[in-house]
Amino acid sequence: MFIKYFIILCLLLLTFGCSTTKTAQLNKISTNLFSDKDFLKPISVDQVPDVYYLSQEQKEWLDTLVKPSLSSTFTRQLINKLFQKNYLGFSYDNSFTRTATETLETKTGNCLSMVILSVAIAKHFDIDYKVFDIKTVPIWNKSGGLFVLNGHVNVQLKNTYNSDNEYEFFRERYLTLDFLPEESRRTLSKEQINERQLSGIYYTNLAADAMVKKEWNKAYWLLKKSISHAPNYNVAWNSLGVVYRNNGHDKLAENVYEHALINDPNDTNILANYAILLSSQGRIEELAQYKEKIRQAKLKNPYRYFDKAQEAYAQFDFESAIKLYKKAIKISPYVDEFYFGLFQSYLAINEMELAVKYLKVAHNSSTTIVDRNRYNNKLAILTSRY
Repeated sequence: MFIKYFIILCLLLLTFGCSTTKTAQLNKISTNLFSDKDFLKPISVDQVPDVYYLSQEQKEWLDTLVKPSLSSTFTRQLINKLFQKNYLGFSYDNSFTRTATETLETKTGNCLSMVILSVAIAKHFDIDYKVFDIKTVPIWNKSGGLFVLNGHVNVQLKNTYNSDNEYEFFRERYLTLDFLPEESRRTLSKEQINERQLSGIYYTNLAADAMVKKEWNKAYWLLKKSISHAPNYNVAWNSLGVVYRNNGHDKLAENVYEHALINDPNDTNILANYAILLSSQGRIEELAQYKEKIRQAKLKNPYRYFDKAQEAYAQFDFESAIKLYKKAIKISPYVDEFYFGLFQSYLAINEMELAVKYLKVAHNSSTTIVDRNRYNNKLAILTSRY
């Protein structure tokens, strides 16, 4: 089955750095790509808080964390006291994206939430920082009928020294904070982004959450807000096209996809959605020019195997299901539901040792607290019986 939709969540695939000519073209036509009259603006959109806001109480608490020291720099102390070793001071949770104050208050967040918090803290202490869009091996999941491809960002804080520290020369200039679980990090390249671009990613993430819930009005206005911060962010344009398509505005969706392809003609996520549009309208000749790129996009989508595995499992063909789950894992090895499928299949054929093994992997791969608790409960029941 063909890809339904491509949208990107948390810490994402950016397409900045295009030439001046392309940027001018994009900015010149972008105002013609919105349709405010077709989307009622929810009050909640105007109530979205400042992403980097920290309360006075939180700032005062942060001020108590670091003490004068000759053995550790200010930045190192701050990181160790706040996040603790291996970031154990916080729980990784990708269920939704939080602001700086929400992340600090709940001590939970995804990598985007944690980077936003780090930037807010750096601004509070006047520490220089750098934020990077990290190109990684794609990490997929599926939610609300949409295929979701997760990207990644991390942050570097300048290693601020105490004035009387005689060993400054030997210290690292910047300390990197990377909140993605270590086993999921396979970095291909990175690109520095600015604060406005990071805010743009945040609003696109909120829009993606709204899209999964089919809250199209909210998604539209959040995407418009995102684009106002990062006009060349193709993920936002792609998501806007999906919003238009789901609300019967095919011409606007086509305009958006063509607009985004000016920025990056090889963006397979845009091309995949554009192909759906062309195919639905029977425009086969136009579709043909993208045939190879679309084929490549389909091959990179692990859910083409996962969906077939689910069908095989439902038909009690557990051996075929196992083979198909493993094919999905080969493309995207960090998706918990793929391993959960293996667990169910091995459990069905009474391979208890393998079933427990893959249930543990599913637990370790999960990105939300709810899923980890669910897997823990199943593990407890399983281990008590066998």
